[in-house]
Amino acid sequence: MTVLILGMMIGFMIFFPLVIAPTIFRTLSEEQAGKILRIFFPKYYLFGIVLSVIGLGFSYYQADNISLLSFIFLFITFTFSRQILMPAINKAKDDFSEKNEIAKLQFNRLHMFSVLINFIQLILCLCLILNLFFFKLQF
Repeated sequence: MTVLILGMMIGFMIFFPLVIAPTIFRTLSEEQAGKILRIFFPKYYLFGIVLSVIGLGFSYYQADNISLLSFIFLFITFTFSRQILMPAINKAKDDFSEKNEIAKLQFNRLHMFSVLINFIQLILCLCLILNLFFFKLQF
């Protein structure tokens, strides 16, 4: 079951930047794209939170401490991104719209931080899959 959860996480984390985001930005104006992304991202992060909680449960049941700690990290980072980082990014984008250069710099930094978090989450999920199939490390 842990493999299924990780597969779902990897799938949605790859599908967004490769398919959804390019389609939105090619099809819609920047303003329309922004509106859609503000609706989309809370659901994206919530999906990650829900999968992390389910993964936590299965990892606890299976006494898999590596997966358990990894799902705790995923839960914390998805929650942080949804509750703290995303509102800060939205505020910086709103201020950026008013030609505020500091807000533009802040938006770029926050956006890159969110991309970094997502990248780390993706790498962690891939490492967990590799561990479950090949390395079978435990502690």
